[in-house]
Amino acid sequence: MSDLILPVILCGGTGTRLWPVSREGMAKQLLPILGPETLLQMTLRRVSGPDFADPMVIGAHPVRFTIRDQVEAVSPKARVVIEPERRDTMAAVLLAATIAAVEDENAILAVMPSDHLIREVDAFRDAIRIAARRVKDEGIAVIGVNPTEPSTAYGYIKPGADCGKGTSRVERFVEKPDEARARRLIEEGCLWNAGIFCFRAGWLVEAMQKVLPDAAKAVANAVTEMKPDLGMLIPGKAFGTVQKISFDHAFMEKTDAAHVAPAGFRWSDVGDWNAIWAAYEKDENGNAIRGDGCALDAHGNMIHSEGRLVCALGVNDLTIIETPDAIMVAPRERAQDVKALVSDLQAKGRPEAVEHIRNHRPWGWYQTMDLGERFRVKRIVVKPGAKLSLQKHHHRAEHWVVVRGTAEVTVDAKVSILHENESVYIPIGSVHRLANPGRIPVEIIEVQTGTYLEEDDIERIEDEFGRS
Repeated sequence: MSDLILPVILCGGTGTRLWPVSREGMAKQLLPILGPETLLQMTLRRVSGPDFADPMVIGAHPVRFTIRDQVEAVSPKARVVIEPERRDTMAAVLLAATIAAVEDENAILAVMPSDHLIREVDAFRDAIRIAARRVKDEGIAVIGVNPTEPSTAYGYIKPGADCGKGTSRVERFVEKPDEARARRLIEEGCLWNAGIFCFRAGWLVEAMQKVLPDAAKAVANAVTEMKPDLGMLIPGKAFGTVQKISFDHAFMEKTDAAHVAPAGFRWSDVGDWNAIWAAYEKDENGNAIRGDGCALDAHGNMIHSEGRLVCALGVNDLTIIETPDAIMVAPRERAQDVKALVSDLQAKGRPEAVEHIRNHRPWGWYQTMDLGERFRVKRIVVKPGAKLSLQKHHHRAEHWVVVRGTAEVTVDAKVSILHENESVYIPIGSVHRLANPGRIPVEIIEVQTGTYLEEDDIERIEDEFGRS
C-alpha cells in the first residue's frame, strides 16, 4: 500500500455560467480565465508534491484532446480517463474509485473539481492531508470552507460532533439556500461545501455497491472493458447505462459515515462573472478589466475583451464581456441568470449558445474569419509535430498561405515544404494533407471557394486520430 494520496480531478462541465467566454464545447476549466494557465492546469499544480501520486483526470469525450494536451503540459505522468458519455459526478467518482481499487483497494483518493480557485496552496494541501488521515480505514471526508458571505450559489455543511484527527461528523447537508436561510446557517457555524472528497477506494466501491448496486456493476464492467486510446483510457460501453445523478445526492446525503475537515484557505468555484470580478485585481474605482478595455467615470464593472476595445462610460456594476462572435452586457447582480440566457439562445437555435468561433481539434484549432455565399476564410493553427487527416473535398477548392512557421503540404502525390509568405492551391477532389514538421506552431490562412463549404464535405482517407 502506498502512503501517497491519489488526486482525482473531475473535468466535466457544460460551460454555461461564464458565457460567452465558456461554452459547451470549451468549459471554463479549459480556458486561461484567471492567468496564463487554465483552471485545470492550476488544479494539477496544487496536487503536485511529495504527498501526492501522479493524478487521474476524468474528462468529457468531446474535449478529450484538449484535456490531454493541457494535462501533458504540466503533469505528463497523469492518467487521463475519458467518459464515453456525460453521466454526472456520481458516475465519475465511482469510476475513479473502481479504477484505483483494481490496483490497490487501500489507495486514498482526493477527488476535486477542476474549475475552482484556491490560491493558498499550502493550506489546501494541509486540509487534504487531514481529510486523508480521517478516512484511512473507512468513511468519507469532505472539505468545508468558512463562508465569507451568505451565498445562495453554494451548498452548506452543518458540522456535528468532533471525532478527532481535525475533523467532525457531518450533521447534515443543505443544498443552496435562499439568502435569509444562508445567513442563519452561517450563524449556526455551517461551512460551504467545496465539493472536495477523500476516501479509501475499496471502501467507497463497497459502499456504492450497497447504495446503487446497478451503477456499481455497470462501472465495474466498464472498467474491465477499458482500453487505451491515443494516450487516454476509455471505459467500456456499460458506462453509458449509469444513472445521471450528482455524487452529493446519490451518496453524500445518504451515508452516515461522512466527516468534514475545515479548510484554512479561501475558495471560489468561479461559478459566475461576479466570482471572476472578485478574483481579478481592480483599478481605483473597483473596475476589473481584462484585455483591451477602459473605464471613465465608471465603478465596479467587470470588463473582459478578447479583441476589440471595450469602453465603459458613466456606468456602474455592469458585466461587459466581448468575444469575437458575441457581446454580453448585464448588471453584475444578475450573474446567476447567465445560464437562463444561454437556455434562451439555445431555444432560439443560436449556435453561439454552445459553439465557439474557434474550433479546437486534436491537431490544433481553426477559426472562421470571413464567410460569403461562395467563399470562407479560415485561420488555421497546427501544433508542432501534428498533422491533419489525409482528405479530399467534393465541393470546394482551397488556397493556403503560410503566415508563420513551416508547413508540410501533400497534394495528391506531391509533398512540399512551405515557409512564411509561400502558398499552395488545392483543387477540388485532390487528396491533400497539412502537417507541421517544425518546433513552433504553423499558422496558415485558408481561402475556400465552392458551392458547399461546410465541415461535412470531408472524405478522410487516413487519420491518426481514428476519425472517419
